[in-house]
Amino acid sequence: MKKIFLLLTLLSTLISSDFLSIDTFVAMHPDQKVKMEAFDALVQDEPSKIATKQKEAIKIAIIYPQETSDYWQRSKKSFKRRLDLLDINYTIDEYFIDLSNLMQQKKALKQVLQENNDYLIFTLNVDIHEKFINQILSRKKPKLIIQNLTTPLVQWEGNQPFLYVGFDHLEGTKLLANYLKTRFPHGANYAMLYFKEGFVSQMRGDGFISLMDSSFTLKDSFYTQGKIQEATLATQKILEEHPNVDFIYSCATDVSLGALKAMQNLQNPPLLNGWGGGAKELELIKEKKLTFTVMRMNDDNGVAMAEAIKLDLENKTQQVPQIYSGKFMLIDEKTDAEIFEAYKKRAFRYSGL
Repeated sequence: MKKIFLLLTLLSTLISSDFLSIDTFVAMHPDQKVKMEAFDALVQDEPSKIATKQKEAIKIAIIYPQETSDYWQRSKKSFKRRLDLLDINYTIDEYFIDLSNLMQQKKALKQVLQENNDYLIFTLNVDIHEKFINQILSRKKPKLIIQNLTTPLVQWEGNQPFLYVGFDHLEGTKLLANYLKTRFPHGANYAMLYFKEGFVSQMRGDGFISLMDSSFTLKDSFYTQGKIQEATLATQKILEEHPNVDFIYSCATDVSLGALKAMQNLQNPPLLNGWGGGAKELELIKEKKLTFTVMRMNDDNGVAMAEAIKLDLENKTQQVPQIYSGKFMLIDEKTDAEIFEAYKKRAFRYSGL
């Protein structure tokens, strides 16, 4: 019992005082558990057309990052497809931005504020976007959907966004950690390739470190800014200084792709994970270039956003949970072909295989 309590304490400290874990949020708001379960049933079910007749098309703005991972494009496709099947009349303005280009971000955000959108789907960097989001929350319009974040912000308690939606970073990390503990029962030496400094790296990277016991030794770590080239250079340095690491833990798809470039000529490369299980990662696992990944049931988050909007338009907003966190599956190079295909079919049910 003491060991379990210690692990829970370590995990809770990973989420800074700015955020609430799903468990903490549900403990504060017990009604959310029932809402989350009922809403997930809607997401998993076949679509049912909207019951309310719309007077005009709703206006939606989407601001997504430019990344090699197909997660964002698939989210958009599944979202639009489900809206169509729900018979919702809508228009969408799309912005794909470089998250390292602050001027580009500010320009897109300013433009969205000037438009009379009903809903805005956005991913969050708290430090940069806090002022912008505070403006939206104070205006009540557009209704804000924050994607790829499932841990509500403490400062917005009492005035939270319409919906947090995505796949909980720490839950995915637990699956990866458990896999590696099984693969290396007596421990291992490893290196860490972080994403950018911030919440994702904290959850996926620091979360992983906290889950591993003392038989797993972290030899080195680098922030890569989520860039393939920087991940390649970081991996080259790791391999030069620590040639005997057993695995390299990656916090994102683009980071894994960069690491693979650095290892492509090695006869016995260290194990390397993916993060998210997009099409590129699955292809690399089938080719046995990538060892394993945690696979999001990707299209469920697009479906969840569409179903939340439908409930809102039907004046059933009280049925929308504060958080929707989708499911993960762990796959590796030995996963049975039929299971592999079944996961793909479910994960990409609207965005295509």
